[in-house]
Amino acid sequence: MFTHWWVITICLVASVYARVGEAELTLVESGQPRAVIVVSAGASDQAREAALALQGYLERMSGAKLEIREDADAGQTRIFVGASQAVRDLGIEVPSGFSYQMNEEGFVIKTIENGLVLVGNEHSFYRGTVYAVYEFLERLGCRWFFPGPYGEVVPKLETIRVGELNIEARPDFRFRNIWYSGWMPVRDEDSKNYAAWLDHNKMNSLAKLSLPGDGSIIRLAPAETYFVSHPHIYAVNTKGEREKDMLCLSEPEAVKISVQTILEEFRAHPDVMTFGFAPPDGHPMCHCDRCEAANPGFRGKGYGEPSLSDVWFRFANAVAVEVYKEFPERWLLTNGYANRVRPPEGVGPLSPNLGIQSAMIDSCTFHLIGDKKCWQRQLYKGVLDRWTNELRCVFVYDYDPGKSLDGLPFPALHNLMHDFPYFKERGIWGFWTEGHNSWMVTHLNYYVRAKLMWDAESDVRALVRDYCEKFYGDAARPVEEYTWTLEDAVNDTAIHETWGRLVPWRVILTPKVVRALEDTLSEARRRATAEPEATHVRVLDLTHQLMSAHLDMEQAAARGDFVAAATRPDAMLRIRDEAAKIDPALLPHTPEWCRYSDGSVEWYKKTYQDLADRINGVRGELIAMTPVRWEFRSDPESIGEIYRWYAPDAPGSWEEIDSTLYWEAQGYQDERGYGYTGHAWYRTQFQAPESAAGKPLRLTIGGVYSDKIWIWVNGKLIDHRTKQNTRVPFDLDVTSYLHPGERNSITLLIETLPPDRNARAGLHRRVFVWSPNEGG
Repeated sequence: MFTHWWVITICLVASVYARVGEAELTLVESGQPRAVIVVSAGASDQAREAALALQGYLERMSGAKLEIREDADAGQTRIFVGASQAVRDLGIEVPSGFSYQMNEEGFVIKTIENGLVLVGNEHSFYRGTVYAVYEFLERLGCRWFFPGPYGEVVPKLETIRVGELNIEARPDFRFRNIWYSGWMPVRDEDSKNYAAWLDHNKMNSLAKLSLPGDGSIIRLAPAETYFVSHPHIYAVNTKGEREKDMLCLSEPEAVKISVQTILEEFRAHPDVMTFGFAPPDGHPMCHCDRCEAANPGFRGKGYGEPSLSDVWFRFANAVAVEVYKEFPERWLLTNGYANRVRPPEGVGPLSPNLGIQSAMIDSCTFHLIGDKKCWQRQLYKGVLDRWTNELRCVFVYDYDPGKSLDGLPFPALHNLMHDFPYFKERGIWGFWTEGHNSWMVTHLNYYVRAKLMWDAESDVRALVRDYCEKFYGDAARPVEEYTWTLEDAVNDTAIHETWGRLVPWRVILTPKVVRALEDTLSEARRRATAEPEATHVRVLDLTHQLMSAHLDMEQAAARGDFVAAATRPDAMLRIRDEAAKIDPALLPHTPEWCRYSDGSVEWYKKTYQDLADRINGVRGELIAMTPVRWEFRSDPESIGEIYRWYAPDAPGSWEEIDSTLYWEAQGYQDERGYGYTGHAWYRTQFQAPESAAGKPLRLTIGGVYSDKIWIWVNGKLIDHRTKQNTRVPFDLDVTSYLHPGERNSITLLIETLPPDRNARAGLHRRVFVWSPNEGG
């Protein structure tokens, strides 16, 4: 972004001066209007919208309502909003036009003799004039940290004066969008507030672009048109049946029909610059003989089992090559997502009109791109470097928050300030970020993202300080310290996280970190005595209380106190209710459709209540809780079963390990974050009371990350399982294997696959023995 020098002066009284010798525009003086807003008779809807916004905010700031006119006398101070003949006569160069390069966006803010010009490119989805107005208002002190009334700051100013301005601003990234996914509820009011927030922070909706959404491949050959007459162009599933929502990628006629569909679209709509298409969500694949034979079978790292990249991009490239012959200045956009993340190895060169949305859902969200302690983020960089070397149009689809639905904050500022300059350096076109309407979960992430999407070199620490000063007043310093303490805890952790996965927060938010957070928050509460700052600190406090309740839940579960663990989600839900009284979008409740998705508050409640009911009399009674600390032994050669390591008295070197945390969280990973994989053994002993005699007995494995698991009790193999659901408990009948009144042994052999999206392994919840009630 290129910005000429500028000075803006704002004051409560008319005693703030511009630089010596400079003319000064007075827009409002002592609460009285001293300027008019001018829009031309033929002004665009956008220009009129921008003028009304300017008028409204200036009135809220000063109490003065500036008149909006179609013309004004030269002797008046005039604010020209939008393009007009008057602006053109001034010889001001304004960004304009719209092409397939989509790099024409921008705006101008310029003082003239006795006036001010606010104008920008309004072609296609560009909102340049609106951005000019909000940039000007921001320089007057307005802020829109969050959507809606709660998140905005509008200063009170009796007098508004403006020194010389000469600003031409263009964004560093063409696509700047965060969209509300359905993972959190969105009311009509939320949508309206968010649309305004996008404008306030110079984001764009991308609504006029055809993007490669999941399942958009059906646009190429709609089933209602072709399925009956051309069934052979559709994918074959594992049962040998044709699927209407996926094409056969090796069928020449599928390519031919797809090309024809796109050509017809571009011919009919000359202003359409993109055509997006992508397979359905998940890991779709055609299983016909030709597609199977064409797939080289690359596997691993969560990038598809096997990867579809070679087959998919051979198809997409074949379509793009044909379209390019007639429309070299149109884009075919597809996505590198799920089983298509990695670049193809046997396809190329790729057509110059092919663009990609890189969506690496299988990558850590806690660490910086290229972080030496995180192999996932190193691979992220390697993949994105390759895409940007091979294609001219690459944009990023990412996830914020990039974790489960636990409702805790997702600190990401360290990542953002590090990664955006890299994105700019690689020529990334922009971002289509999957977001949530949960603004104290993402906190400053979206605001900072917006600033970095416009200017990748923005000073994030300065943005945070500005936020704290303007939003928290006298409590700014402790809130700023709180923010960076939480950020540092996540940035420094060796825990790796991907979208949708459970976070072991008690490893990250250690007692030392929590004490530091509570100290700064206590100081913020003491300092915030005025409104609205006191309410803002109250919301931060509620967010902290929710985080503390979650930590209490984790710690209770680790103690084996599932009854206490099951009560903490109720506290979290009450905290959300309190936050909703201020604004329902701050800490919203999980929507009904995904209320019990893994990691949600409701899911935790159900999981721990189910465990509690096994031992609190509802379903049964506790017989014995096994120790927290078990013995542990890796088995890289997979020889343990040969040497009977499952025997209670098996010799050898065993370490101790916490049975409530998967082993990577306890240091079983190398300096790049690769966790130990393969075979590993757990064993423990416990006393079964004599009172257990004659009772039905169940062994509950509270939670285990594994691909396969074998269970021995007192040296006897009693069960083995493949791809057991890793996050929920499972029960085994051990009535015939346990010895009441004696010491008993349990041994587990766990097999894990090489590192992938879920790079974690081993026990992560308590193991216990219980006796079910009759019918329980």
